[in-house]
Amino acid sequence: MSSKKVSFESALKNNYIKKFDYSKFENIERIAIGGFSTVYRANSLNLRKLVALKCLRENDESFYEKFVKELTNILAVNYHDNIIKFYGIVIDPSKETYYLVLQYAKDGDLRTYLRNNFNTLDWKIKIQMAKDITSGLRCIHEENIVHRDLHSKNILVHEGSLLITDLGLSQSLDTNSNSYSFKGGMLVYSDPGYLRNPFVYKRSKASDIYSLGVLLWEISSGRPPGLEITKIFIKGERERPINGTPEDYIIIYSNAWKDDPNQRPTIKNIFDSLENIKLENIYNDANDNQEAYFNNQSQASTDVYITDTISSTSSFTTSNLGEVTVSQASIENIKDLVSDQTLTDLTNLKNPEITVNSNNITRGWKICMY
Repeated sequence: MSSKKVSFESALKNNYIKKFDYSKFENIERIAIGGFSTVYRANSLNLRKLVALKCLRENDESFYEKFVKELTNILAVNYHDNIIKFYGIVIDPSKETYYLVLQYAKDGDLRTYLRNNFNTLDWKIKIQMAKDITSGLRCIHEENIVHRDLHSKNILVHEGSLLITDLGLSQSLDTNSNSYSFKGGMLVYSDPGYLRNPFVYKRSKASDIYSLGVLLWEISSGRPPGLEITKIFIKGERERPINGTPEDYIIIYSNAWKDDPNQRPTIKNIFDSLENIKLENIYNDANDNQEAYFNNQSQASTDVYITDTISSTSSFTTSNLGEVTVSQASIENIKDLVSDQTLTDLTNLKNPEITVNSNNITRGWKICMY
């Protein structure tokens, strides 16, 4: 047995983790594949209900470290109603595969739920959805953990409540790690400062606040964000407010996604604002053709993954944003996956305020197109 596996087994034992018998799970069915893991639905004979079995990618050299890391983060927040529940682990003896046994959310992820149910949601329900996410994130931050990968695929819906899941990229602020990862993440929810310089920028609680701001906008629109990534982290653009949205709500998410992390509110500030929100003043711009705006964002409806690993860097500079660092990859690898405008911004860059040192753009990022 390898030293890493010995340490892993020791960590499980020291945390008094419940170990289930693999033979006590029936009707195991794969339901999702993420950047780092695969999730299955199964019927637990012990718990007498459906559960989710999450398996991390074992071909990763740091598999045991990641497994223990996610386990540690889950245990720290396992008491909160708006965070997915952890029941224990199970090992498939035939493959020596380790699974986290988690709560199964029967209504799926937030993105799918909004797409299928948005027309039935009034603002009372939307505010409660926003409060659910904020409450769960508040718990995470109070445990001194940064989630680092909040987006609408990592928010699950179960019997009317929203649950934060996927703490695999989360990190305790007590560590000194400055690690980065785009693989499995969604760029449009990421802190712009991190997008500009992922090798130096250390994500903080304020980075989660930015992601929360995007999620709150998504609840108001019923659609995933669709801005090109260059418009977000180079030009500083954000999604437009949706007609019919309470103005107080727009103020909340607009403050959350400010470019300067020092100007973003704390999670407690956001929760208090949602608790005291007034619904009387409604945003309505009669000249705003929002349907045309959304249709113009993108015709695609799927997430496009660029899975190659991050390598060396090239730099963008702007007059007001400073140095922007991204990873290199040949344009030939992704030119069919992004818009002509993105290629123009990242290669030709007609704007005199922006220069680029290489005809290459990011590899290893998840380019989100909708």
